[in-house]
Amino acid sequence: METLEDIRKAFTARYPEVDDDEFSAKRSGFAHEHPITAIGIVLISSIVLGTCDPTKLAGFTKYSKRFIRAIAANMENNRLWQDNKYHCSSWSSGNFLPRDQREDDEFWDHIHIAVGLMWKPDANSEISEDTCAIFWREKRVN
Repeated sequence: METLEDIRKAFTARYPEVDDDEFSAKRSGFAHEHPITAIGIVLISSIVLGTCDPTKLAGFTKYSKRFIRAIAANMENNRLWQDNKYHCSSWSSGNFLPRDQREDDEFWDHIHIAVGLMWKPDANSEISEDTCAIFWREKRVN
């Protein structure tokens, strides 16, 4: 995987049930990807690019810096993004996507941490950013 489109296609092929055009249209006024898809794409992009830098990730993914900074805050709080590296060995096995149920479970834990719904036992605090709310707010049509 080298491009954003490669990452998006791989994520949606592995997890087709995540996006729901009808739900997003009701929520935002038009069909678009679900924030969970966006978060998954950001996490995978950090591996592909070899960086956790919000500015670089925003430039690559085209998501807002505010959204990416919120993901970064949650991931850093849980010690998963440290020293500009994503500590994802619990699920990556050297691949960009999980390959089995155990890796899927770990990956989804990381997504829930990035969303702000879950904390690792050694997290710095239980304070988190609601990344889905930020995503929905940015998509909402007035």
